[in-house]
Amino acid sequence: MTFSPCCVSLDLEVGKEDGRIHAFGAIRADTGQSLVRRPGKRLTAALAALDELADGASFVLGHNLIAFDLPHLKAAKPDLRLLNLPAVDTLRLSPLAFPRNPYHRLVKHYRDGGLKSGRTNDPEFDSRLALEVFGEQRQALRSADPDLLAAWHWLTTPEPQGTDRALDGFFSELRGSGRPSDAQARSAIWRRLETEACAAYGRAALAEAGRTGWPLAYALAWLSVAGGNSVMPPWVRAQFRDASRIVKTLRNSNCGDSGCDYCRTSNDPKQALRRWFGFEDFRPEPIDEFGRPLQERIVESSMQGESLLGILPTGTGKSICYQIPALSRFDKTGALTVVISPLVALMADQVQGLARAGISSAVTINGLLSL
Repeated sequence: MTFSPCCVSLDLEVGKEDGRIHAFGAIRADTGQSLVRRPGKRLTAALAALDELADGASFVLGHNLIAFDLPHLKAAKPDLRLLNLPAVDTLRLSPLAFPRNPYHRLVKHYRDGGLKSGRTNDPEFDSRLALEVFGEQRQALRSADPDLLAAWHWLTTPEPQGTDRALDGFFSELRGSGRPSDAQARSAIWRRLETEACAAYGRAALAEAGRTGWPLAYALAWLSVAGGNSVMPPWVRAQFRDASRIVKTLRNSNCGDSGCDYCRTSNDPKQALRRWFGFEDFRPEPIDEFGRPLQERIVESSMQGESLLGILPTGTGKSICYQIPALSRFDKTGALTVVISPLVALMADQVQGLARAGISSAVTINGLLSL
């Protein structure tokens, strides 16, 4: 059965130099009616026709709709009736629906996550693609973890009776239930955090959940696939800066509590050494002024995010000092590390060492070692 929500899907072509709408395309998913405005035609009349097409729709749909299309429409004609419709942005839904691959087959692999249309300046085709993306997101989210769905429903719809009512209806249909209560949502969020993050920082994130909304939703989505090859999309990091901050705080900050299972296993240098390289202890020498192995002290400082300079003799295991923090940080937060080395032979050794640790995507390019 074809997915045909009662919405108008639209896409704009806006000039980079003048910031004006040159063309747009729109389609009513429930009726199949479409509208195209080509360059050269009067914009005022075309926007009036767009309003007519949107009359009776339950919501407006688009890819990067909220940050791009709607602001341009408002600037061109502030009294458009469709501006009062709830908005559903497929760009925002993609990292939730496809956390393992937020750039799925219809989304370009660059900063703004634009649609991969295969056609140049064809906004009607792109408006149809947005509908196709929305249908695939709906299908993918049907099989999502119930706690994640409940958390996302609550976090992304702070105004369920207002501007978020379309998204609220979307999640309600997926879950077969209305928007969860605060207590239900917080319980669902905690069930996702209690084994995947530091308990202390997890409780802090839970306390501010009512204010973090989309950033926490994206953090939870990424945590559900942490340790794989997924990365948080650059546009998420740009538009929702708190998302990466939340992940970093939850996973890469050591609370110092010996009773915290997560920090004891995931933020401990010796545990990381055993996990990635199979060694029980760091090299006993050289040592610092307190008699502690310098390898261990350097790794610990780096894992805590400190800036440092480590100078060790040849053959004393300097590579471990940056490989463990790099591997640990990628595993916990998805962050990549670039290692600059002047020796081609040493770079080859690093690639081999990372391969033994299970990292197969290390490549060397012009003196840079990239995971």
